[in-house]
Amino acid sequence: MLNPFASDSPRITALISIVGALTGFGLIEVLSASSVSSGLDNGGNFLYDAGMQTGGAMIGIILALMISRFPIDVWHRWRNIFVIAGMVLQFLVLFTPLGVEYGGNRNWLDIGFTTVQPSEFLKLAVIVWFASWFHDNEHMADWPLSHWKEPGIYVAVPVVMVAGGGDLGTTIILGFIVLGMMALAGVPGRTLWGIAGLVSVLAVLFISFSSSRRDRFISWFQGCSPEDYESICWQTMHGLWALSSGGLFGLGPGSSRAKWSWLPHADSDYIFAIIGEELGLLGAMALLTLIIALAVVFVRLIREFPQPLTRVLLGGVFIWLIGQSLVNIAVVLNLLPVLGVPLPFISSGGSAILANLLAIGVVISCVRHEEKFG
Repeated sequence: MLNPFASDSPRITALISIVGALTGFGLIEVLSASSVSSGLDNGGNFLYDAGMQTGGAMIGIILALMISRFPIDVWHRWRNIFVIAGMVLQFLVLFTPLGVEYGGNRNWLDIGFTTVQPSEFLKLAVIVWFASWFHDNEHMADWPLSHWKEPGIYVAVPVVMVAGGGDLGTTIILGFIVLGMMALAGVPGRTLWGIAGLVSVLAVLFISFSSSRRDRFISWFQGCSPEDYESICWQTMHGLWALSSGGLFGLGPGSSRAKWSWLPHADSDYIFAIIGEELGLLGAMALLTLIIALAVVFVRLIREFPQPLTRVLLGGVFIWLIGQSLVNIAVVLNLLPVLGVPLPFISSGGSAILANLLAIGVVISCVRHEEKFG
């Protein structure tokens, strides 16, 4: 009888072990960081958010184990359907009453008992589609412009739709994913620089036409003034205070003070601040060690498997999970302006943890195929 937990190589064992450790770490921290806000928002049920996160993680683990056994042809054959399904969900977010807006972002879909964030699944769909397309076009001579019609539909349109909801952070992450995958696929440098320049101009315009985002960037660049403390700098300052108050060993698990309605989004975008506050520098370094270990495994896999679909797909997931982790931590440390992206496997958010685990399932599916057939 097939054992779904059996791994085919030490590489897969390492990947599963690190992801399992990150997920478990995240569930414990979400239980602590969300307890106060969960109790206030759910009639005193301080376990509600942690329970939803655990449910999302369990569903994600089961689905990841299932799809890790799928043949690699599944991702090639169904790539268009995956992206179209994601675009349909994002369309419902943007243009129907089911779409939910919060903090200036229209990025969630109300399905009755909970909300989902289609943009998280669009990341994975775009990665699968682009990697598969590069596999089919690996010998394209000088990458002529006429051959970029399909990516314009299945890659550029989803990115524009996410941007249309006002989610700057997710749009930036998607942009980095796309550019990174293009670089791994061997797209000429002049094309990459041209696209990067165009995207940069569009990002500046996007920020300029949003007063709240513009003010955040200005306050980050120039520093927070006393007048900004109770407005655009509140989250940044309280995040830094929480992180610094932990010292070397932290205040102890569950002992955060910032989560008592002082730090907005303590269980999601700013959970790293709670980790530093409760577990101290040592706890924060332990998490960073796990993230670095995950990055090392991905880099080794990318270097080992030259087949275009697997290599480019691995690169896309690597940029997503590791790049977004670094962006989230940099925001908490005030090295970047507030962008509103979760910490993969750690932050509260059922859609995010589910999409992260599904991505790992797809990666294992491709790696197992490479190890078996080369």
